[in-house]
Formats: sequence, structure tokens, C-alpha cells
Amino acid sequence: MVDVLVCGYGIVGQKVAASLRNHNITYKAIDKKPIAPELPDFIVGDATSEDTLKQAGVISAKTVVAATDSDATNAFISLLAKTLNKHVTILSRVGDVTNIEKLDKAGADYVFSMATVGRFIAKSAIEPFVGDFLDMVNVKEGMEIMQINIQGNSRIIGRSIKKAKIWKKTGAHIIAIRRGEKTLYSPSEDENILAEDKILAIGNADQIKTLYQYVEAEKTTDASEKT
Repeated sequence: MVDVLVCGYGIVGQKVAASLRNHNITYKAIDKKPIAPELPDFIVGDATSEDTLKQAGVISAKTVVAATDSDATNAFISLLAKTLNKHVTILSRVGDVTNIEKLDKAGADYVFSMATVGRFIAKSAIEPFVGDFLDMVNVKEGMEIMQINIQGNSRIIGRSIKKAKIWKKTGAHIIAIRRGEKTLYSPSEDENILAEDKILAIGNADQIKTLYQYVEAEKTTDASEKT
């Protein structure tokens, strides 16, 4: 019996597996390629196969991480895993923000951008704020978490979270800001957004997509935007 199945053993899957090992969390990793056949926790196989998932222990697993580099494959893994074990928690990597809703429908409980999944999933046991926001998602069914990088032409640079009207315009909430080597957890509404910030946001699929489009837009001189 294992706690976690890691489906896809590329860069993201390997980072998740490494963190799980470091914190004594049992897992099985699955990949079609014999990337690490010498590892006792590695299975060469197709994670979209019912037989492979059963061999890895999906029936009793607590969590399945769909970490392949294909959103379509991750969606299929999510659907199949949830069919085989309705109680399992599905965490899925997403490469294209427009596919969040598809992963929702496939059965993913939490959807992470490929930039955050490897770092956050396995560290939930040692970083309190990660556990906190996962609890928030549990309470509010259908919520997703997404990291968004603030580019130099974003309309919200130099504005506080409140003045940028992020919640009013998108419905999403900013739950953390990564700034260089520093992470601001539960930032104040008066916290300014700076270029190169990485914001971690929570919301439903539509809210996250709206936020993504809003912060990536170029600055405007619209008076309504500045007030």
C-alpha cells in the first residue's frame, strides 16, 4: 500500500517523487519510459492503463498526481483514477490555463500550473500555508490554484491588490506572492504588485482564466483603471 501515485516521471514527476522520499511519504512512480527502473518505487508502464494503475496501488492510494507533460493525458489519468477509487484525491498538472475546466470535468480535485506542481504538492506536509490553502479548496469545491508570473507590461504593476481591484474584476483571490527568494503568505490588500512577482491565486476555472487575462494585459491609461 502506498500513499501517492506519481503518474509521469519527467522533471515535475521527479521533483514530486524526490520531495516525497525526503519526507518519508510512500509512493509509486509510473512512466512509459524506463527512466529509473533501478528504483523500487518505479513502474515502467502506461498510467492511462487500468491494469497499470491497479498494479501501482490506485485502489488504496490516498492521492494521485497526474504529472505528465500532456493535459489530455492528465485528464484521462484523472478520470480513470477517480473511476477506480472514488475517494482518491487527484492533483493534476496543467500546461495550458484554458484546459483547467477540462481537468475539472475529468475529476481533478486540484489543478496546478506546471511551474508550481512539483514544488507545492509534496511540500504540503512541511509548509503550513500550503496545507491551509488546500483546506480552502476542499471547502470550496471546484476551486483551482494557479501561479501567474507578472510581466513588465502587466496593468497591475505598482498597484496594491486593493487598487488593482483584482477580486472585483476577476473574482479570484491572491493567497501568496513570491518575490525573489521571499514568499509573502496571505498578503495584505495594501501590498503592491511588482514586476517579476509570482502570484498564487485561488478561484474557480472562469475566475482564474479571467485573472490570467487581466494581469497579462498591457497597461492602459483608462481613468477607471487608475481609481
